[in-house]
Amino acid sequence: MSAPSEPEAPFDAVELAVLAALAAAHGSLDQEQLAARLPEKHERSCFFSLRARGWIEGDGRISLTPAGIRGLLDWQSQLEAALDPSPRYPVQEDCPSIPWLTTVQTCWIDAVSINYAVDAAALARIVPAPLEPEIWKGTAWVQLLMSSLRDMRPQGLAPLFGVCFYQASYRAAVRYRSVDGSWRRGGYFVRSETNHPVMRTVGNALAEFRFHDFGLAEMVMVRDGERLTLGIDAAVPHGKLVALFDTRTFAEPPPGSVWRSLDELEEPLVECYDALGVDRENGHLYILTIDRDPWNARFVQPIDLYAEYFESGPLGGASRYDSTLHFQKCAYRWRPLRREPL
Repeated sequence: MSAPSEPEAPFDAVELAVLAALAAAHGSLDQEQLAARLPEKHERSCFFSLRARGWIEGDGRISLTPAGIRGLLDWQSQLEAALDPSPRYPVQEDCPSIPWLTTVQTCWIDAVSINYAVDAAALARIVPAPLEPEIWKGTAWVQLLMSSLRDMRPQGLAPLFGVCFYQASYRAAVRYRSVDGSWRRGGYFVRSETNHPVMRTVGNALAEFRFHDFGLAEMVMVRDGERLTLGIDAAVPHGKLVALFDTRTFAEPPPGSVWRSLDELEEPLVECYDALGVDRENGHLYILTIDRDPWNARFVQPIDLYAEYFESGPLGGASRYDSTLHFQKCAYRWRPLRREPL
């Protein structure tokens, strides 16, 4: 996939509406039909500018020219790039391990994001360079994301061929300065576990998911009415989790949270689409991008919570519980793996 080409002319919303209306009508409309499809207060000068560029032709009946089709496609690429949460950059290249296998899809049936404010210096010690903790509200952040995944499979296969399992990931909010000088952000998994031994083996064998040692653990996620119980008993130290949540919707963050609303934490902790990995031996930074439905998350309250990683593990004494988000039935799709030089 190459970067979008530069549009042949500056973007104009009314001109775009003209081109889109003509394309939807299979290439031509008379002036009255076209006017009915445009904003009420449109400038007729847009017709002159489009004719001057050779993008439309005709008087009584307006037609889209081949140049106009190319112009419309250029503007479409421009819009797609503007809306893309992880646009492609010239310094990046695709490097999927097994394209048909690693571009997968799944659905997170039930998931929580347990958010911890952590000391930036402590987190920096376990995040590989050139990544560095991203600071929000004066602190760094790590989310313990635990989810029930249903029917994970290569895109295009029927759900029948999917795998269902639990997964827990400790995602640190990080940023890095790319070789082109720009700052970019994403998530770095300081730890991950699953209860599925085959998925663990696959995850540790493929570059797409092998950003660290993917662990194995006994896991449970059980719902009883409005109460959700989580449990993790990891095979290696500092991975125990015992949690009970009241999943009724709470409009406000819990007492002690630094966030004032869901909207305020949307960009820092929710709108994260790139998982980042560092291969210093070969000099590459890997980017695995997720296309997903909106989380539609809401605050929930812990009735009981013990997360060993933040109590006595690598971030013990350097972290503070802030809040928990809960969401359900969110479709996920993975793009092909990319990389760029360090």
